[in-house]
Amino acid sequence: MNFPTAAFLLILVPWQTGSAQDAPDPAADGSKPAVTNISGQTWPRLTADLRGLFRLKAPEAKKVELDLGKLYPMQPSSDGVWTVTTDPLVPGFHYYSLVIDGVKVCDPASETFYGMGRQASGIEVPTAGEDFFQPKAVPHGEVRERTYFSGTTQDWRRIFIYTPPGYDKDSAARFPVLYLQHGGGEDERGWPVQGRMAHIMDNLIAEKKARPMLVVMSSGYARKPGEAPPAPRSAGGPPPDLTRWFSTLEEVFIKDLIPFIDQTYRTKADREHRAMAGLSMGGMQTFVIGLKNLDTFSSFGGFSGAGGGFGGGTFDPKTAHGGVLADAKTFNEKVRVLFLSIGTAEGERFYSSVKGYYDALTGAGIRTVFYESPGTAHEWHTWRRSLKEFAPLIFQAPAEAPAPAKAGPANPEEAGARAGRRGRFGGPVELGPDDKSIFPDPAAGFDKVREGIACGKVEMVEYESKSVGSRRRANVYTPPGYSPDKTYPVLYLLHGIGGDEREWLRSGRPDIILDNLIADRNAVPMIIVMPNGRAWPDDRPGRDAMATAPAFAKFDKDLLNDLIPFIESKYSVIRDRESRALAGLSMGGGQSLNFGLGNLDAFAWVGGFSSAPNTKPAPELVPDPDKARARLKLLFLSCGKQDGLIRISQGVHAWLKEKNVPHLWHVDEHAHDFQHWKKAFFHFTQRIFQ
Repeated sequence: MNFPTAAFLLILVPWQTGSAQDAPDPAADGSKPAVTNISGQTWPRLTADLRGLFRLKAPEAKKVELDLGKLYPMQPSSDGVWTVTTDPLVPGFHYYSLVIDGVKVCDPASETFYGMGRQASGIEVPTAGEDFFQPKAVPHGEVRERTYFSGTTQDWRRIFIYTPPGYDKDSAARFPVLYLQHGGGEDERGWPVQGRMAHIMDNLIAEKKARPMLVVMSSGYARKPGEAPPAPRSAGGPPPDLTRWFSTLEEVFIKDLIPFIDQTYRTKADREHRAMAGLSMGGMQTFVIGLKNLDTFSSFGGFSGAGGGFGGGTFDPKTAHGGVLADAKTFNEKVRVLFLSIGTAEGERFYSSVKGYYDALTGAGIRTVFYESPGTAHEWHTWRRSLKEFAPLIFQAPAEAPAPAKAGPANPEEAGARAGRRGRFGGPVELGPDDKSIFPDPAAGFDKVREGIACGKVEMVEYESKSVGSRRRANVYTPPGYSPDKTYPVLYLLHGIGGDEREWLRSGRPDIILDNLIADRNAVPMIIVMPNGRAWPDDRPGRDAMATAPAFAKFDKDLLNDLIPFIESKYSVIRDRESRALAGLSMGGGQSLNFGLGNLDAFAWVGGFSSAPNTKPAPELVPDPDKARARLKLLFLSCGKQDGLIRISQGVHAWLKEKNVPHLWHVDEHAHDFQHWKKAFFHFTQRIFQ
């Protein structure tokens, strides 16, 4: 290949990119060298507002551009030094190229990474306050490189295998395996290099958030001898048909790779201890291959990639993937985890395809975990965060319990849903004359996605909690048409003892319910904040969620001193008590009554749905009935008549009635379950901020 002279010089003379001795170090502007630079190189740089500064010495070049997903023309100086300053960049890892007289080349000041189907330069744009993907002073695993012969493709294939800390010390220990796939244009090096997979896993295992496991990273490309590659996508045409390509890769996995791993490493060689996940194209492969082989895999993760592809067609859960999703009950019993994620800054095609896949699955009754990476695009930091969320979910207690009928559920709220129908969850049920429904049942479809209406947006945010001493997460719903030019009231919505900041979204779908209510003009447009009510640095429920009960009692400090100030600094909200509500289910219902009634200077609207035994005695909740009457806009209590915890709410209602404190007391036919909580949310949100 004949390169232009400037490109040839660039390849052979990398020091001409401009190091400290070539030009003044512009540290006075606050910029810093990118961490992805070659050692000793001070360019590229990043400013405090995340603009990239790029520099290249190429005196013979006629035209130089920076290709960072967007083309930036670089400007020359009289001595042949080309420079450019970009727009603020989305945090995360980004591939880029220099385009010299029409030829794309790597920046010799940057490390190179295999991406975009070739070696490319890369720049890491920092994310403030995050170090989960950085090396720490914890026990470290190893990433090992192996080759094996594939009978399917009749060639040698390279893989990388992460072995957890201590793998070589205990020769009797066996481990579950996660098969983790890269995206299109990348290869098996993507996760161990760009993805920082080993550091993420080391840190999760050290924090006891994830089980020690093997992680296998293999190439996502496979062709049999004589097999042609997929035809490239034509301009404006449909996406290429990858079915045959994925079919060959499926054979590699089932016939070659998995047997090799199980024979070579100390694995737990059954479906319960085998998971598959991937990013973008690798996410598609996960669902196309994995869901065809439910006897091989039990958990699945698609990071910016889903089984419905990337737009351009409809997805029918009843017929897709060979019909394995048609019977939701059977599928949910067999599959431990089905996880989807997307970055909030990703393009519409990616976002709508993944979110559409999620909506179709949940609409069909498929239990699905959905995570949105705040502020990141279709790039590696979205996928690092996704791995951080996914890995703690897999290979947990249910896989260790061969008799699920006798095993305790991961979420005590689910236990209530079963036992409550028999009146045994929490104790016997005794109903009184006041224990009746005061609202009609919502119309069918109140909690289903409705076509043709405006929808709000859900994003996950992180905030610094001085009260807890850690960075914490919350999901935030903003209503349709949210604008910083308007101000909105805020509902803080709390989960139960076995849940976390994702529980309401997973099972209660408050976003869909409120979208529908707002469309019908039956609710005020509002922001909903769904935090983690477990105020400990390790705020996961773990295997014994009941043991985390003390952390719920401490949440008021985090709520009042850290979370509310953060929300009011980030979102356009009305900052007064009349525009602030607090409600929750079960343990979160008790928190709402305790903290809401205990802080009437902060909340005017309070709701407890099936409040749990953490609820304070009624005289402590309302020690001053006159103040409660004067300050409360609404106090809402609800429970199901098949809920063995109904006595808690009955006692509060009786005290309020005796003291003439206005409130609503609603009892429906349900148990301690989301059938009740969704309806309680439906009734409560229509009556607040009015």
